[in-house]
Amino acid sequence: MSKVNLFLFAAHHATGNVAAQRFKGLVKYLDADRYRVHVFAREQGAGTIVPSSPAVEVIPLPGHCVGSESSLASSLLSMASAFVRSLPFTVAGSGAAAGGPWLVNALAEADRRCRDRLAAGERCVAIGTYSPIDALIAAASLASRHGLPCIQDFRDGLVFEPLGRPGVAADAARRLIESRVIGAATMVTSVSPALVEDFARRYPGRRVGLLPNGFDPDDFAAPSETDAREAEELLAREIPPGVQLIGHFGRVGASDASASQSLERFVSLMNAIEDSRTKRHVLFVGELTERERHSLERARFGVACVKPVRRGLALQLMKRCDRLLLLTGNRVCCATGKVFEYLASGVPVVCVSGVENAASSILAETGAGQTLVTQGGGESAEALRRMLAAPPVDRRNIGAYSKVAQAGVLDRWIADMVAI
Repeated sequence: MSKVNLFLFAAHHATGNVAAQRFKGLVKYLDADRYRVHVFAREQGAGTIVPSSPAVEVIPLPGHCVGSESSLASSLLSMASAFVRSLPFTVAGSGAAAGGPWLVNALAEADRRCRDRLAAGERCVAIGTYSPIDALIAAASLASRHGLPCIQDFRDGLVFEPLGRPGVAADAARRLIESRVIGAATMVTSVSPALVEDFARRYPGRRVGLLPNGFDPDDFAAPSETDAREAEELLAREIPPGVQLIGHFGRVGASDASASQSLERFVSLMNAIEDSRTKRHVLFVGELTERERHSLERARFGVACVKPVRRGLALQLMKRCDRLLLLTGNRVCCATGKVFEYLASGVPVVCVSGVENAASSILAETGAGQTLVTQGGGESAEALRRMLAAPPVDRRNIGAYSKVAQAGVLDRWIADMVAI
């Protein structure tokens, strides 16, 4: 039986951002006898080395993407390619954009591989994952050029929760580009029910599916002795003995400023419940903005801030906390990547959020934690005290958020598209 080739455009696949590595843990669980996965990532500096497996090859490529790092003029070629899908192939053939847009470099490599695989009688599927929009445009271009099934995956809603430059013109451009890339899609997938419902409403008749983020069981299976030892050493150095340890990992409001407001409310509520009977200490592991550091200066409870650490060490620190803190803002579709690692850690989660959102629904569904909603001023210090004091409850099944289960879902979707 010939293999199915997945041409996955995932610009941030080679970064350390867990949320941006949406398919990193997933594709390795696809059947290697059935699939060959080509991941087109963005090169993260000279000498980027990305581990691959026999079934998954990661190809880091140079070039800029549409976003805050690039000027509008330098992004025009990529955005124009959403409307003229042959454009990046023409530019690649002329050599005019050497060292330029990542989109052109990724499509040049993908086109060569796709032609070879089709000539060998194998089936091919294009997948684009947002953000940035370059990955969606690349998947639409390759699918249109070769008549391939195409999955367009949205980690954030391009229109539902617009990112990037503000303004009427930018919003109109996002809407046009989104409609163009979805026009080439056999299926649209997204991370939360709110986003899936939004796509189904705005694109009636288009096949839409829920593919949440998740955790990779391998990350929790066999911790290294080095990570375990360093976790103990870091806690002994930073945290006084005998306290209730509350851990927060990753960024707070760097992507969603409204999450920083939840941190401010958390500090105020913690100040209100701080007493001599229960000593609490909050450990922040990751980058904080200046505003967030200023908020923590008001704390009348213990606080330790540690710069980002390698992934294995972070997971070991999570497992040694008494509670894990999740801070989300006013985005109803928010299900930040850390929530899934929190699920797998087994530690009870306390979520402070502006609104009920996808993350709070997951915590309630799995029994992994509780949410304190701040919008409307209905939250109370006593409610937070109860959450921090509550004994752990029996958790329900978190299997749906395992990358193993999600690989099975993706496999069934693709099998339906290519008639495996």
